Amino acid sequence: MYGAILGDIIGCPYEFDVNNIKTKDFPLFSERSEFTDDSIMTIAVADALLSCEKDADDDTITRALVDSMRKFGKAYPFAGYGVNFSMWLANDDPKPYNSFGNGSAMRVSPAALLYQDDYERAMHVAALTAQVTHNHPEGIKGAQATAAIILMGLHGMNKDQIRAAVEKGFGYDLSRTCDQIRPTYHHVESCQETVPEAITAFLEGKDFEDVIRTAVSLGGDSDTLAAIAGSMAEAFYGVPQALRMEARARLTEDLLEVLDRFDRRLEEDRAARRNDPALQKKWENAFAPAAAQTAKGEGKKAVPPRFDRSEAIAKAMANLEKIRSKEAVINTLESIRQAMGAGGSLVVPLRGKPQPDSGQGANKGLKVQIQAVKTKDGKIWQLVFTDPGSAQAAMKKGGNPAAPMIALPVKAVLGQFRAGKDGKTAVPAEIEGIMLRSVDHTFFLNRPMIAEIYRVNDLAAKAMTHNTITVTRNDITTLDTDCIVNAANRTLLGGGGVDGAIHRAAGPGLLEECRGLGGCETGDVKVTGGYRLKARFIMHAVGPIYGTTGDDATLLASCYTRALDQAQQRDLHSIAFPNISTGVYGYPKKEACDVAMKAVLDWMKAHGKYAMQVTFACFDEENYRLYKEKLDGMK
Repeated sequence: MYGAILGDIIGCPYEFDVNNIKTKDFPLFSERSEFTDDSIMTIAVADALLSCEKDADDDTITRALVDSMRKFGKAYPFAGYGVNFSMWLANDDPKPYNSFGNGSAMRVSPAALLYQDDYERAMHVAALTAQVTHNHPEGIKGAQATAAIILMGLHGMNKDQIRAAVEKGFGYDLSRTCDQIRPTYHHVESCQETVPEAITAFLEGKDFEDVIRTAVSLGGDSDTLAAIAGSMAEAFYGVPQALRMEARARLTEDLLEVLDRFDRRLEEDRAARRNDPALQKKWENAFAPAAAQTAKGEGKKAVPPRFDRSEAIAKAMANLEKIRSKEAVINTLESIRQAMGAGGSLVVPLRGKPQPDSGQGANKGLKVQIQAVKTKDGKIWQLVFTDPGSAQAAMKKGGNPAAPMIALPVKAVLGQFRAGKDGKTAVPAEIEGIMLRSVDHTFFLNRPMIAEIYRVNDLAAKAMTHNTITVTRNDITTLDTDCIVNAANRTLLGGGGVDGAIHRAAGPGLLEECRGLGGCETGDVKVTGGYRLKARFIMHAVGPIYGTTGDDATLLASCYTRALDQAQQRDLHSIAFPNISTGVYGYPKKEACDVAMKAVLDWMKAHGKYAMQVTFACFDEENYRLYKEKLDGMK
């Protein structure tokens, strides 16, 4: 909640057109920096939700929200409420008044933070926090969109993924930049003209403080705008401790009491996840419906669906619509193949619930009945969508908006049509293939086409059966490899150098997962998801502090071989290493280079039939020269 509160406090002096400051260069705090209705109602929502069980019914939550909002509203009657809201506070039997004001979005963050292990539940509670006053569809939409971005930030999605999800899922136009918005933007209090601007400020901001400054610089209802953007920025970046203390210094004791209770609840939830693998798994599966979690099978780490990988499919389909050619068809098939290899996801509407299935091959652990449609020529196709937005729009248009839908990997969707050892496929022979739909286009992917995708994919895999080593001078956090290696410390909780850079780039979701790993011994490796990085996984390798172990070379070599072992276990074929232990751990760079190269070469010789592309990402010129010379000498 600190993000919303700080946005309110920092934006307060610049609210209304006469006070707007159209620049990011302004004092962050002044004597006029104080909390207003935005902070009070955010804390009131937190107080209400803390008083309810997480599975409480709608009536219980609604009563708690009304009671808490009226309690705090009456305690601070001159905090800057709108006329309609003031009348609502004064009414003995307050009712929703069909508002689409931005107040629903600025106060919603507690719902997203408390229900961060269940996206669907969080969206439902977010709607409840709006509906007690702002029951207009736009008021509810603003609250849910804000909550969704907070959840995506908490779970490590990058800004491109967030932008795409919001545009498709909520229909907001995010095409304008802040520089385009700023000159003509003025004081307006609707969700329609506040939430998209707050999202844009969040997307353009470079860190927490920069998001707040960017939001305030747009002008308009600056405290609410910054409160909404700040709540998103907190989930994505975290809040610097110094700013937390500034916020606390400006709050009263009763507001601090709720804030502290809320912080304790979040910490209790984190501790519970650390101690209970089932709760941790539920958190990791927050964006998948309960049915989809069953379909994933046991023993696999669940990750949020990656619809960014299927965007290329939709673009290829659109191009095919314009250019009806063999090349355009091949490009569409290739986009599907690449999405399959990159862990992309598709959305499927279901008939009934998924059931566990032992299966074989690509079908193992997956038994779902995907909805089928019959075309005019009598052929039957499975109905599949490139993204949630197109799926929801199509099902709504077809009169079935409540149809159960889950996200499945492209590999799983196509794998149903690949024959097992018995020559049979998981789908009946009468199913012609897949009707793949985006928002505006349809592509019929028949069985021969699916077979062709697998044929080309097998050829590509054979072409990669050799091992390669590459040396580059680059920021390892920017590399698009299956996994990257982090030069971590034993706590795995972040640090300086490469470790800090990876944690900053991956986002707060990485730290959340690392807290549950129990640290790591020197020479060993622990594995997490990649979160906002292009890499799907991060291998956290703890190198030796030079001169303290008596066996430095063995422990350093183990970091490289253990990371390669972990990559192979997950069927990964590209990995990027930093120069482990050569920073503050003091390992001489030339000696470390010799150890690293030998360890990688030895591993490749021992795993000759397994293709692995190794990149040494050198951040400084000296390491780059050493590794390049070593590699050239080997060649």
